[in-house]
Amino acid sequence: MRSEICRYVAYRPIPISPRRLATSQINGEWPSPYIGKGMDFKSHRAYQLGDDLRSVNMAMSIRAGKRMVVERVAMRDISIYILLDCSASMGIRTKAKIMKAAALMILYSGSKMEMRVGASILTDKGYHNLGLGMGNRHSLRLMDSIENICDDLSDNQLPEVDFESHNLQKMLPAGCILFYISDYMDTQGKPCPDFPFVFNSKKYDLIPVIIQDEFEYSFPELPGETLIELTDPENGESHPFWFNSSEVKKIKKINESRFSRIHEGLHDRGLSYIHASNPEIDSLHQSISNYFLYR
Repeated sequence: MRSEICRYVAYRPIPISPRRLATSQINGEWPSPYIGKGMDFKSHRAYQLGDDLRSVNMAMSIRAGKRMVVERVAMRDISIYILLDCSASMGIRTKAKIMKAAALMILYSGSKMEMRVGASILTDKGYHNLGLGMGNRHSLRLMDSIENICDDLSDNQLPEVDFESHNLQKMLPAGCILFYISDYMDTQGKPCPDFPFVFNSKKYDLIPVIIQDEFEYSFPELPGETLIELTDPENGESHPFWFNSSEVKKIKKINESRFSRIHEGLHDRGLSYIHASNPEIDSLHQSISNYFLYR
């Protein structure tokens, strides 16, 4: 999956940009992640029509016998941090696969834009920090860790790592773009009464990513009585159940009401969110991109 996502995003970068100004204004104010000439040297290349003549390097042009321009990298004082909800309810159906695809897509996009990227996983036992840094080596290591963790979660296995129980918020970089990827439900299948990090949303640029498929935010229409296997998130066991049309309508109403309460809880705190319900790369990329285009 990682290679497919990297190839897809390389030609369709997600326009990740902060809602507020960068924590430092040395390089200017960035309403878009693509604005600015940059400070750090990257490479030389041949002059092309439309290039700024001020970027021509005369010494290199004389040695090469043709006009050469300097390419620079914009040093962005922005960090992207991803929190992955690895509770038991995220292991049912394809939710772990959706979470993996969303996290890899966000991390790769941030890395390509020379941003610092980091991640942590959250469970009932506490949290585990996967690191914060820059560069291709760090990003690839981070994506490898997330792939392994989400694959284990799909098999209803908790990651075999050391968890810490003290305050995670002290470790998060201030002013970062914070993606919290979760189904936003507790162990009883009810909306979380207190969304994590919402009360400190002014400290971070908090972006909730809700992972709920059609069996949770609604319920699909079924042709008459249908046998469906439902998974117990606590132990991973599947149990068959018969559903008729009246039961489907009742379940659909309950699910839509629950999702509406999650929506209202975030909206009341001034937060918009990304809803991811499909692991397909095209659909997921469109959902995340549209968020930044219209936020």
